[in-house]
Amino acid sequence: MNAKKHKVLFYLIGITIIFSSCGKENEQIDYNVGVLASQEYVQSQQMMNLLLNTYFKSITDSLLIVNYHSEIDGAVVVYSDTPEEKIVMDYPDWGCSDDCGHYRAGTITAKPNTGFYDSLAVINFTFENFQYDNNDVYVNGMTITNLGRLNGIHYTFKIQTGSVQVIYADTSGATEFNMGQNFVFYKDPTTIFHSPEDYFEITGTMNGTTSTGESFTANLSEQEYILNAFSCIWAKLGPAILSFESVTYEAFILFPGADTCLNKYAVGIDGNPFFYPFD
Repeated sequence: MNAKKHKVLFYLIGITIIFSSCGKENEQIDYNVGVLASQEYVQSQQMMNLLLNTYFKSITDSLLIVNYHSEIDGAVVVYSDTPEEKIVMDYPDWGCSDDCGHYRAGTITAKPNTGFYDSLAVINFTFENFQYDNNDVYVNGMTITNLGRLNGIHYTFKIQTGSVQVIYADTSGATEFNMGQNFVFYKDPTTIFHSPEDYFEITGTMNGTTSTGESFTANLSEQEYILNAFSCIWAKLGPAILSFESVTYEAFILFPGADTCLNKYAVGIDGNPFFYPFD
């Protein structure tokens, strides 16, 4: 979608949706299911995007490649190849800022089945005592598969997880989800190292259960992908389309345009707009 058109759509979505809802005063619709699921989906997608960004920065970090040691997004990152190849992203037990507006604690370890840069390599991740914004995060398996240059130009990585559970520190419950998504990597051609010009186009699905027990499925098509840029901590473009088991409507989640970096997204449900900050 043209970035200018997307920006106009994002800012006008409230007006267009409000007009389209005229005459629905007598309908009784429970928006709570869609609104909560949309918020918890966005939080989950954002968390995974930022955690994966740290890994992708690590494998293209100039200091890590040369010195086997670096600091990235608040983590002390160490590469070793003896007795096995691995990258360890370590945060202090008491936690620290990740330079992305969030708080992380614990350890993430990445181990390839061959080499980190090999085509078709599978990278296995383990999370130990991990917290995100003081919420406990349990990841029952996560892999990244390097699918190579599927379009002949840009590397594509398949992200798959088992159950990921986020237990909220405020005792409001837990969100649980799994994801199967492709990250197409658009690398800054002027450097082999990570750059603010690097970004991903994200497509695929996330299935989950909200903190109130409602099931949802979020879909991102190849035409309407999420743009995840190193230069901005918030998602762009979309939309993500959420469907639910307990209600018949869908939620339409639209993120800001490609040329903006904005702490806001829009949720449309049955002709009604809802606007929220990411953080």
